[in-house]
Amino acid sequence: MIAALLLSGVTFLSTMAGGLAVLRWPGRAEWLMALAGGVVLGAALFDLLPEAVEHAEEHGLGADVPIGAMLGGILLFSFAERWTHHGEDHHHDGHDAGADAPEAGPSSAGLVGAAGFVAHSFFDGLAIGLGFRVDDALGLLVALAVIGHDFSDGLNTVSILRAARHPVERSRRWLYAVASAPIVGALVASVAPVPEDVLPVSLGFFAGLFLYAAATHLLPAANRLPWLGGLLTTAGGAGAMFAIAHLAGHGH
Repeated sequence: MIAALLLSGVTFLSTMAGGLAVLRWPGRAEWLMALAGGVVLGAALFDLLPEAVEHAEEHGLGADVPIGAMLGGILLFSFAERWTHHGEDHHHDGHDAGADAPEAGPSSAGLVGAAGFVAHSFFDGLAIGLGFRVDDALGLLVALAVIGHDFSDGLNTVSILRAARHPVERSRRWLYAVASAPIVGALVASVAPVPEDVLPVSLGFFAGLFLYAAATHLLPAANRLPWLGGLLTTAGGAGAMFAIAHLAGHGH
């Protein structure tokens, strides 16, 4: 439990770094996001999913159970993100026609988007806590992946709020909320009872969350980099997680 809380505390720093990078150096975080994309993909495919399948077989479940849970995680977060941004799209559509209209105030869509990142980060903390419930090596690998992609969560939270014309101080307050959410999630997962047969489903679900985060938020940043440099950076992150997973005894 202590290790889960300590590492979720590191995610606090990662999230804050991402948000502050937007405020201080907008447009310079692509390399870190490309690296994090590889780390998150590697954690999902080389560690979380194999571990979920292994636990499913131990409990007499087929591999299609955690794989289905992974698909469910991808679809759920895809739906949640589309719903989060629906209000923002509607808001922009409603203002495009009035070219001479006075500039509008802050959009509520920015707050909805920030709240979505709070929920997302809470699930990240749950993933860390559940990983440590299985064993320390898995918990560490999940935490590394969360630390990598929570930089993106902080970056995206502040970007959404600033794009929706919210003031810097309000953006900072939401950034603190997003950064704190993994600590709460890790605490809940560490103390709440979790039946053993739920673990394969949970691990598969979080593998889907990681895949979705990499595909939609992290890897697109690599497209803005020189193609070879972006590819090598992402591959390096994935390769590092592959090596760590196998040294820790997972992913087989």
